[in-house]
Amino acid sequence: MARDSGVSVISEFGLYILARKLFADRGYAGIPIPPRNRNLTYRRARNLVSEATCDPEWQDERRLPRDEDFSSTLFTVAPAGTVSVMLAADPFACLSHGSALSFHGLAPEPPEVHLVTPERAQWQQQANAIVESVMGWPFEEIEADELPFRPTRPVPHRDVRGRVVHRHEMRHPIVMEQRGELRAAAIGETFRDALDKPDWCGGIEAVIDVWRRHALKHLDAIIATVSASSEKILRVRAGYLLEEVLGIDDIRITAWAADAQRGSSRKLDSAAPYASRFSARWMLSINVADSSLPSTTKPEA
Repeated sequence: MARDSGVSVISEFGLYILARKLFADRGYAGIPIPPRNRNLTYRRARNLVSEATCDPEWQDERRLPRDEDFSSTLFTVAPAGTVSVMLAADPFACLSHGSALSFHGLAPEPPEVHLVTPERAQWQQQANAIVESVMGWPFEEIEADELPFRPTRPVPHRDVRGRVVHRHEMRHPIVMEQRGELRAAAIGETFRDALDKPDWCGGIEAVIDVWRRHALKHLDAIIATVSASSEKILRVRAGYLLEEVLGIDDIRITAWAADAQRGSSRKLDSAAPYASRFSARWMLSINVADSSLPSTTKPEA
């Protein structure tokens, strides 16, 4: 059943869900369950998963081998690339930053994979909701001996299927877009995150280029996402790019100027040194080596 499911990796809980379906349907692919196996008990479920899996060194083609790219318990089902494996391993994760830019067709695919996933407590809440949907009653009412396996957060090694993986935990709800088996941060969130962490997107020059070429097309989504952000500096940086660089006149962007702080040391690129070039309106150091960016040179004291 697992090999017919289309997933690249599967957890013990995922196998348990398949076992529940097997017993509910009383068979699979025309092969019935023996009448003596009436119910899927706790013990029978654990035995079934044990019999269907093995450690990699066993070399048993009938069983699913433990996936060696994870320190947590996952099993390899079918050959797949890094992105497919990571999204199958974590149902609540999605591509982010440079990987999301590539998903949306805004930039080339980076060599390393970036994903966002909910922080631990939020991840567990979402996992509990899945358990409730499978079991059919509230999570807190489920007894320990009624649930042989629980969803667990995947723990990948640094390299998964030959590519470096970066997972970033997010406190705020993750808004994502799905396309087939792929999931990525929604377009507004992708622009916001690129401006927040340009080093994860090819550098600030690459991010500014993306904003210059594509921001106007996605303006409403960008404004909605940036306006909802708790980070004032993001509105200041976005306001500078949209208003001064792209020349967009929009009352929603104008409102962000209230977040500018006179006398502050805010910079367009948070990772680079402060520069004397600045935006007087957005009170922002334009510390990027791009002479085409609008700026004023701050006079010496």
